[in-house]
Amino acid sequence: MAAQETRGGVPPAGAGQEDTRTLSIGELAKQTGVSTRTIRYYEELGILPTPERTEGGTRRYPSDYIFYVEGARILKQLGFGLEEIAELGQFALTGASASKHTQAILQEKMAELEHRIRVLTRLKELVSGASKGRQNPELPVSALLRWVSEESNGNGNGKTTNGAAVAAR
Repeated sequence: MAAQETRGGVPPAGAGQEDTRTLSIGELAKQTGVSTRTIRYYEELGILPTPERTEGGTRRYPSDYIFYVEGARILKQLGFGLEEIAELGQFALTGASASKHTQAILQEKMAELEHRIRVLTRLKELVSGASKGRQNPELPVSALLRWVSEESNGNGNGKTTNGAAVAAR
């Protein structure tokens, strides 16, 4: 195999590990549920470390790349942008201290995730009550939807526009 390449001084995933099983780009795509084009794009952005290549130039991915791709997909579902994922990936791969920019990304995402948790918790309570044939008379569906809308627009003060309290618990 060709010498291992690095991207930004970061060794490719799997470097120095005992597991020598590698995957083709097609196998990695199939196992992670993304396209080969996505994998190449993730490499280009730096989300995935540069893989080893055979003498013929074919990419060979260590099996731990599955976790990188799945992690990137999960972060994307949580609202992280690809550039943010790439920066966080470099932070995670190098083990270096988080830069001010990385810290700012993480703080912003924490606030977004906390908001989602509040909204989902209230929605879970409503669905749970409805599945048991109950509706909270103090919290009609319209009040919950109004609260979600206000929270999403940054007006979240814990009250609906008619003044009824909607606790985020």
